[in-house]
Amino acid sequence: MQKLNKEIGSSFYELHESDREFQILKQHLVTLDLNFTYYYSGRNAILALLKNITSGQTINTIWLPEYYCDTVVNLVLFNFNNIKYYSINPFEFDEEIDVTTFATHNDIVILNNYWGLSTFSYPDKNRPIIIEDYSHAWLSQQSLNSNADYCICSLRKTYPIPLGAVTWKPNSNKKINFYEYTIDKPVLKALDTFSKYMSLKRLFIKNNKEHVKEAYLSLLDDGEALLNISNNYIKPTDIFVDLVKKYMCLNPNPIKDKHLKYIFKHLNKTPYFKIIKREGVTPFGLLLLFNDLNLFHSFKKHMISNHIYPAHLWPNTNIISNWKYLFNIHVDYRYNIEDMSYLVEKINLWSKNNV
Repeated sequence: MQKLNKEIGSSFYELHESDREFQILKQHLVTLDLNFTYYYSGRNAILALLKNITSGQTINTIWLPEYYCDTVVNLVLFNFNNIKYYSINPFEFDEEIDVTTFATHNDIVILNNYWGLSTFSYPDKNRPIIIEDYSHAWLSQQSLNSNADYCICSLRKTYPIPLGAVTWKPNSNKKINFYEYTIDKPVLKALDTFSKYMSLKRLFIKNNKEHVKEAYLSLLDDGEALLNISNNYIKPTDIFVDLVKKYMCLNPNPIKDKHLKYIFKHLNKTPYFKIIKREGVTPFGLLLLFNDLNLFHSFKKHMISNHIYPAHLWPNTNIISNWKYLFNIHVDYRYNIEDMSYLVEKINLWSKNNV
């Protein structure tokens, strides 16, 4: 089968409202009755939350999950010296973690919603301060009905925006509004760099401008490097906030759900990977878990040779488990059923060739 889309699973590109992708996405509008505070990046947002909390009370320990984005971990370690880790299996969802077994009311616990499949429960009182991270679970039912003290989401993982993140207090009308009034040159330069990258990638995707690929990939790397040295939480411009607002009420999950149902129906069973999913819940993307690093790399090489780009979540994070190498492949509003058919065909071909 010939692939209809130029790429499957890779990073976002700039969209215009007249584009098919945007027109499909805007069919699924949701109303958000939450009071959001906006930041340039998820890292800026989580730093702002932690600084806000610790400026008002004494915190004994900040608890991070052992399996978490390494750039976020590095940011927290750089700014705080009271960090501990709790163990969690990010691929099993039968049991919910009990934060009261390791944390006290003078602690902060960051709970990461893994791939939109996690659920959380904890006491209303006599518990630590809870921050839930929905960067891979935006508009999941858990995010919309959270009982945490604070929530955070990096929205650029879901939408074609150069940067963008939000924090909110569930079940509260109080707005956080905690900013540093300084100049964060790295994050502003990152915003400009990512914007240029997305414009170039649009030329590659929409206009078949092959010669810009090397340039936009270089800009993407440069933007990520700049984000890694941003250590502030400044207030975004109104223009930037308007761009984030334009997308954040558009629900990508119904389209993902349709595509994943097709994939699950047609993907052949194989002993080489597990599909991470949960009944009645739409995951972040197609999640494939491997236990053999050589097969993991073989799969990636095969996919890339067919212009399918799986993302390793996360390459610099370790877990004590035989099954621990995770790929996510985006199956969102950029694609259609014909693209999903092509994706299934190439995965099944890899599985067949490894028999």
